Amino acid sequence: MFCPASLAAVLDAAYYHPVVQLLLRWWSDFGRLVLPTQCAGCAAPDESLCAACRGRICRATVRPYRAEAGAGSLPFLSDRPDAAVLPVVAAGRYRHELARVILAFKNHGRTDLAPVLAATLARAVQYAAAQLAPGPCLLVPVPPRPGSRRRRGYDPLELMLRRLQRRRLLPGGAMPLRAAAVRTRPGARLRGLLAGPSQKGLGRSARRRNVSGSLRVRPRFRRALAGRSCILVDDVLTTGATLAELARVIGEAGGRVAGGVVLAAASAPSGNVAAEDQPVAKSGP
Repeated sequence: MFCPASLAAVLDAAYYHPVVQLLLRWWSDFGRLVLPTQCAGCAAPDESLCAACRGRICRATVRPYRAEAGAGSLPFLSDRPDAAVLPVVAAGRYRHELARVILAFKNHGRTDLAPVLAATLARAVQYAAAQLAPGPCLLVPVPPRPGSRRRRGYDPLELMLRRLQRRRLLPGGAMPLRAAAVRTRPGARLRGLLAGPSQKGLGRSARRRNVSGSLRVRPRFRRALAGRSCILVDDVLTTGATLAELARVIGEAGGRVAGGVVLAAASAPSGNVAAEDQPVAKSGP
């Protein structure tokens, strides 16, 4: 008889099997052939992403920038009093068309948007690698919550990183760490089966508590991380609590966390940081 945590692990493994994922993607592609589609940016009919929205996203992400100033939960790089906060490079700001496209890709099965977002992520990764981790490095994606992965049928970050790897758009020496390397702990997997708080809408302290101790590096991947320079990858930066938790477990496994990369930053600009326990407002429509 399975305990709930074991059952969650079995269901997760079955649902995330490559054959199952391939069938789900085929079914999603078939659905878009027979059902009307609309632009994820402006809802124009018969367009996955219209030329106008595509152009606006390109212009909004042409220059990646450092976004850590407004993320109050990011960790310091060392215990020294003058230590810097973990640097994070964002491709753009989480608003307007970029925010709508990210939400459609993450939460509404719009895997047809992966090429646009992957190209956006590539620019940010190349900038981060050049500035923060020149030379060989591992790209470590934030693992999705178990319930989110089952609901979507795919892992958005892994989908984009694998696409970049196949198309040779990653910087020289950069390689994605396998998505299976970092997983949620059994207690967190159980929470994924039940109704529980997600990060969206929580304040900074609540976000830290929600992810504290939630991740682990699988033992067989610790050797691959030991002594390696690592860049963490997430979709949206708000307070930085999730990146802080991932940095913690990577550091415990022997990896050297050089910084992070995100598709978009929703954090407040420097000098206008929200109060510690105020909920983080969702940027964009």
